[in-house]
Amino acid sequence: MKIRCAFVLLLAVPATTTLLKADDQATVPPPPTAVPAAVPDADKKTDLEVRMDKVGKAFRKLRKQVADPTQNASSLELLSKMQAAMKEAEALTPAKAQDLPEDQRAKFVEDFKSGIMAMEDEFAKLSDAITAGKNDDAVKIVAEIQDLEKKDHKEFKRPEKD
Repeated sequence: MKIRCAFVLLLAVPATTTLLKADDQATVPPPPTAVPAAVPDADKKTDLEVRMDKVGKAFRKLRKQVADPTQNASSLELLSKMQAAMKEAEALTPAKAQDLPEDQRAKFVEDFKSGIMAMEDEFAKLSDAITAGKNDDAVKIVAEIQDLEKKDHKEFKRPEKD
C-alpha cells in the first residue's frame, strides 16, 4: 500500500508542476513590442541631401573600381547614376542658404550652381577617360573630383549640429 501511494505521488508531481508553469506563464505579460522612435524634423534629409547621397554612394563604388579596365562598363553605369542625380540637384538649393542674410543668398545659390556644373564637367571628363580605356587618367580625375567635393562641401554644406 505504501508503495502505491508513493507511486501515485510520483506521477502526480510532474502533472501538477506542468499546470503550475502554465498558470505562471499566463500571468506574465508579453514583452513590449518595439515602437520606432519618431524622427525629429532636424534629422529629415532635404531633397538635395537625398540626391547627394546617391552621388556619394555611387562615387564610393566607382573609386574602388575605376583603375580596373574590366570594370569599365560598371563604372560608366555608376557614373551615369551620378550624372542624373547631379542634374536633378541643379534645380535645388542647399539648406545653408536659409542661414545667410538675404543680400548674400543670391550669390551663394549662384556659386552653388556653378559648383554643380563644375562637378558635372569633371564627370564628363571621367566618362571620356573611361570610355577611351584610359584608366590611369580616370584615377587622376577621381582624385580631382574628391578634392572638388571636399572644397564644395566646406563651402555649401550646412555644418552638423551636435
